[in-house]
Amino acid sequence: MTGSSRGTSASPGAALSFGDRLLVGFVATVGPAIILLLGATWRVRMVNEDAVEAVHASGRQLIYAFWHCHIMPLGYTHRGSGVAVLSSWHRDGEISTRLMQALGFVVERGSTTRGSVSGLVKMVRRSREGRDLAITPDGPKGPARVAQTGIAFLALKAGCPMVPLGVGVSRFTRLSGWDGFMIPHPFAHVVVLHGDPSEVEPGADLAATAERLTERLERLREQAQALAENPSRINASPGETSGDTGGRSHG
Repeated sequence: MTGSSRGTSASPGAALSFGDRLLVGFVATVGPAIILLLGATWRVRMVNEDAVEAVHASGRQLIYAFWHCHIMPLGYTHRGSGVAVLSSWHRDGEISTRLMQALGFVVERGSTTRGSVSGLVKMVRRSREGRDLAITPDGPKGPARVAQTGIAFLALKAGCPMVPLGVGVSRFTRLSGWDGFMIPHPFAHVVVLHGDPSEVEPGADLAATAERLTERLERLREQAQALAENPSRINASPGETSGDTGGRSHG
């Protein structure tokens, strides 16, 4: 996960303005409680989790890939997991950092762009500690729902397979920012559809890999949305491959 670029830019050595510090402090104080209270009302179903279990059974870590607009529902469903996420140095990145830490994630600051060595090195180090990673391949600047090459480069260097996540929500509010940030309504059906793991081999065309990831994430998003709008289909619906036969409830 990376922080959004909607706020004021801030480098590691730059101080936030007084107004930004007030905003960050307020959101960091009340935000986690709101997410937990709201999330407790959602009817969550996890579909095709065998994709994750197969990677872990082989003794390896993975990289979750999902769109920036789905940070809120996935922040709830994966709370307390210790997954390492990447947050930008923008003001909104500071907000994201506070929220994710409060929800039990390990947060590193930086970027997944190929020119940002520090962000990549930090995430590779976390994977070698035995942690899964989570990246929004369209963040922090967009364009929305278009994967950039940074996640493919990270997967190559870390030696971790990517597991794309599609998220569907039956009722939600979409914010007007660049990513169309999604806030599920109380008691909404939330479906998290896991795609099958994919490797990035040495010498792979990273741009082509990013294009294929975009196609997979969009397909999973559409499938998850259809299931959230008609949850009775979940147990009869396959995941990304025909091997999955349903999902499980997740609180």
